Amino acid sequence: MTAQKSLNGLDAEAIEAALAAIASQPAAARAPKASRVRWMSGLKFKAFVRNHVFLIDEPTHLTGDDESPNSVEYVLGAYGACLATGFVWNATRRGIAVYNLEVVLDSTQDNAFTFIGIDPADQGHSGLDKITAKLFVQAGADEDTIREIWDHTLKTSPVGNSLVRNVIIKPELEVIP
Repeated sequence: MTAQKSLNGLDAEAIEAALAAIASQPAAARAPKASRVRWMSGLKFKAFVRNHVFLIDEPTHLTGDDESPNSVEYVLGAYGACLATGFVWNATRRGIAVYNLEVVLDSTQDNAFTFIGIDPADQGHSGLDKITAKLFVQAGADEDTIREIWDHTLKTSPVGNSLVRNVIIKPELEVIP
C-alpha cells in the first residue's frame, strides 16, 4: 500500500497498525459480540451494544409508535452499513480514494404473517428471503478495480455471511418469579 497519512477520512497508517496488532492475537479472529435488549413499553425496545444504545419500534400499522426502525429494518440497515464499511475499508487499504458512496437495499420477507399470527408457522418463515444491494460509487479507480473491491466486500461481509450461512442459535429461557 502507498504510504498516505489520511485517505477517505481514515488514517491509513493507523489501519495497518491496528491490523498488525489484531493479527498478533489469533483468538481475536472469533470477534465475540454481545447485546442486551430491554422491553420499554408496547412494541418499543432498547438495545445495548458496547457503550451504545438504540431504540427498536414497530410502524403504526402494527400498533407501534414508529419512532425508530423495527428489527428487520435494522438488519437491512446493518447489512448496507457493513457493505459500505467494507468497501471504504478495502479501497483505503488499496490506496483508492472514494469520493461518493451509497448502498441502496431492497428486501422482501418470505411470509411476515407467520410472525404476527395471521398465518400458521408452517406456511413459510418470517425472515428475509431476498435482498438486493446496489452500490453507487465514485472512486479514483477503474471499473474493474471497483468491481474487484465490491466483489471482495460482498464475499467477506460479516453481516452478509451471517444472513446466508447457518448460524447456531441457542435459545434459553429463565422465568423470574
